[in-house]
Amino acid sequence: MSRVPVLCIAGGGTGGHVMPALALADAARERWPALDVRFIGAERGLEAKLLPERGESVLLLSMHGIKGAGLWQKLRVLLWELPKSVVTILRNWRENRPDLLVGVGGYASVSAVLAALLTRVPVILYEQNAMPGLVNRTLGRFCKRMMLGFAAASGHLSRQVRSVVTGNIVRASIMQITWQAHLPPRLLVLGGSQGARILNQCVPAACAMLAREGRVFTVHHIAGHDDAARKAAAETYAEAGIAAEVASFCDDMPAFYAAGDLMIARSGAMTVSEAAVCAMPSLFVPLPHAADDHQRHNGRALADCGGALLIDQQQLTAESLAAQIETCLFDQGRLSTMSSATAAVAPMDARQRQLDVLAAFLPAADSSGQQHSNMQEARL
Repeated sequence: MSRVPVLCIAGGGTGGHVMPALALADAARERWPALDVRFIGAERGLEAKLLPERGESVLLLSMHGIKGAGLWQKLRVLLWELPKSVVTILRNWRENRPDLLVGVGGYASVSAVLAALLTRVPVILYEQNAMPGLVNRTLGRFCKRMMLGFAAASGHLSRQVRSVVTGNIVRASIMQITWQAHLPPRLLVLGGSQGARILNQCVPAACAMLAREGRVFTVHHIAGHDDAARKAAAETYAEAGIAAEVASFCDDMPAFYAAGDLMIARSGAMTVSEAAVCAMPSLFVPLPHAADDHQRHNGRALADCGGALLIDQQQLTAESLAAQIETCLFDQGRLSTMSSATAAVAPMDARQRQLDVLAAFLPAADSSGQQHSNMQEARL
């Protein structure tokens, strides 16, 4: 009986890493049903809760990040936690070593990548953001390939890194959405999984100003899990006479995007990618303290082509935001132009591109013998 091929996906910490990892895993399983997909993550990351709930096989490591940490924590991680985690992984792999490791970023991926390099397991790195993270910038030159969610990321990598622009995989249900104008127009507000305080405060106030000027529109606002902020936003909309749906989260993102004309959002990698495939005109307010300012770089991917506008949080006020909303939301011609520009750069083939990269290193792709030969050549 032939051995079941194993793909290991390592990394996480936040939804920005975990969700792309799951999207890749699901796509790989669909293409190669016999594939055994496993995960490596951190006990302190989102994956510690999300992956077990999905029934995934996951090895959780006791790791801390070092970016912005003090000297003591850096020494503790580098001299104790990192070596210990590598040993833990090597022991876990003793019975069934993976055929391929994909590192999706975050400090949890470092140990796995080092373990793979020590055992000659091929490594592919997956960088979702337009500005590569510290881990991927450091380890990229030692790996077989690096998949890039945005083309702009290649300009921030060493020439030694063999990168390929694949785009980020977006759920098929979201990719089926086609932007269209609505009457009255609908404003979408999305602050990320934790919500964004500045958006929860400024957007309702800006909308109230527009309503007082006689503008008619509706709002769907995802405010995050701060109940007080959600209630305050809902009250502001209600007092202004705006038909608004304010929720802590949204469990039907395709419907959310399908009903919108313009979106105000943070510019995480997946939010920008989803906006692109939906051809959604957007006003992005990058998180100012994001690592390496990566959200600003992500937003530029759509802003540079005319599909979005970037708004500096430090300059954001209710008055300035009201002006930006007014210039876009009530001008169907401009919205249509922004939508077309966004659609032109959408990563519609990201799924196929990523799986093609994996296929060169996975025995699971060996259906006819041809790709097995390619795999052997790629490993040399």
